[in-house]
Amino acid sequence: MATKQFVRRLAATRYCSSKKAIFLTEKQLQSLSLDQERELLATEISVSSTPHVRSSDEAVFGRKRIGCVELPKPLIKGITDLVEGHDKRLIRADALRLYDALRSTAKIVKESSEDFDGSRKAKKLRNASSSSAKALVEPHKLSFGPRESVAYAAGVLPSTFAAVTNVMHEISARIADFHPRSMLDFSTGPGTAIWAAREVFKLEKCVGVDLSEDMLRVAEQLEESVKTDSDNAIEFKRYLSFDPKAPQTDLVISAFTLGDIASVALQKSTVEQLWAQTGDILVLIERGTPIGFSNIARARQWILDLESVNAHVVAPCSHDHPCPLLFTPQAKPENIWCHFSQRVQRPSFLMKTKHSKFNAEDSKYSYVVLRRGSRPTAFATLEEQAYQWPRLIQPPLKKNGHVVMDVCSKEGEIQRMVIPKSQGKIPYRDARKAMWGDLFPHSPKNKVVTRVSKGVAMHGAAVPECWLCNGGWRINNK
Repeated sequence: MATKQFVRRLAATRYCSSKKAIFLTEKQLQSLSLDQERELLATEISVSSTPHVRSSDEAVFGRKRIGCVELPKPLIKGITDLVEGHDKRLIRADALRLYDALRSTAKIVKESSEDFDGSRKAKKLRNASSSSAKALVEPHKLSFGPRESVAYAAGVLPSTFAAVTNVMHEISARIADFHPRSMLDFSTGPGTAIWAAREVFKLEKCVGVDLSEDMLRVAEQLEESVKTDSDNAIEFKRYLSFDPKAPQTDLVISAFTLGDIASVALQKSTVEQLWAQTGDILVLIERGTPIGFSNIARARQWILDLESVNAHVVAPCSHDHPCPLLFTPQAKPENIWCHFSQRVQRPSFLMKTKHSKFNAEDSKYSYVVLRRGSRPTAFATLEEQAYQWPRLIQPPLKKNGHVVMDVCSKEGEIQRMVIPKSQGKIPYRDARKAMWGDLFPHSPKNKVVTRVSKGVAMHGAAVPECWLCNGGWRINNK
């Protein structure tokens, strides 16, 4: 009834002429002095009670994007106060050293397999490759002392916070029955993953472990700024102790850590220890580089080989098969790798550290979410159906009348699917609105094309046609 009265009040009156119709509200009509003899045609706007369907519920559920992430104001204040107590020029210099170290371990070093034939073209190629190699910084890592810890908080923390926040939101949206009470953050640094997880979940017990005492000192200073009266104290410690009789932790996170571990054997041992302490969900996050992706793909396979059917992948994969982008002869992780992006708003201290005028940046990351138990086999709810939807591993190509998407499918393959306009209004709109990282619920009308075949588990053997990478150096894992 109220809707009908509202429509009547705003009903448009049509003043008809030979060429056009003018729409007026009731108030505008009363303000006009019109001839009584002139014919006026008043029509009431009809309102349909049927909702207009645009995107499907499945596509909305499968969206990964959460918009631009902003750091909590208490955390911004805590880092600003931390920076104010130090020399700004030293923070800038230390941050640049951190960026150089991160860039130096981002790519897989490729050696030229072509024989030098002495021709002029070969000489030019060899000189160009040697000059570019000289320009590259030798792969190296930094140890975090007092200055490096402050520089990390001022120059790196926001991007890592954004990546963890996106993953936490995805877990919360995808798994409705997951309500963690305890959390373990391995290699916590300044507590980045803890601050991000507490924005999404109500955690009663948080433990942060890091080998660097200076990092833990920074984390404790930030805790004083972030902590509220209702928050429980966070326990920060240097070593990870394991008690088989102690209860397992609901949520275990290791963010941007595996790449700093010296060898593949130590990485595997660390991942298995983290899984042993996991009561429900284990989250591993690395930088969105070829090396970061390789570390995540191997860690994922170690857990699946260890637990068989007692563990499954929640995200990003739609399957529990070996990763096709690493464990196949066609794999070229230096050219195509699984990673995603999250935009974060730069606080003022980060803009000053980077000497940048732009107030936003994109954080690239690779990740995996593993959960105890077998993969769901019933698909009654959206949550269960989402386990078999393919995920976009690259931005879609939106053409005239169709959308091309490269996805990781439930068969364990990298497939190219095309959604044409003729498939239907809703599937086509969902495809047009789909973005990098989303789960896509519709099957294609046409036959899919397999770009990378199903991965093969090597069980400790060397990966064919691919070097296992660690810390910027290629090693043979035999």
